[in-house]
Amino acid sequence: MGEQQQKFALYLEEQIAACKERGRLLAADARMDEGNFEKIRANVYEIFKTILSAAERVCGKDDLAKRRFFLQKAEEIPMNWKASYEKAEQHGDVEKMHIERIKIDTIQEIKDRCMQIWEETT
Repeated sequence: MGEQQQKFALYLEEQIAACKERGRLLAADARMDEGNFEKIRANVYEIFKTILSAAERVCGKDDLAKRRFFLQKAEEIPMNWKASYEKAEQHGDVEKMHIERIKIDTIQEIKDRCMQIWEETT
């Protein structure tokens, strides 16, 4: 695993831990909905941590291929979330819209951080 991939994997792990901790604190404060939103964020980070591992298996040592694989999945997977958001919007389902928006915003943060890390010179 290259240095940039290790840095990115660490970022994902830190975000997962932070979301879980915030979720735990919110649940302890009887703010269950907000705690559940943090669980949703953590799940998105976990999905893309798994995809990063899959990129390692599929692409071997080719760092460029790994990045392409990861970013392709980061474009494909949220398509369903965007479609679900639009459907919820059509039906006036504000709660579902909020959940899908959390997922969409989280993957955008992940993609932004991915590009930032992979573009750094070491």
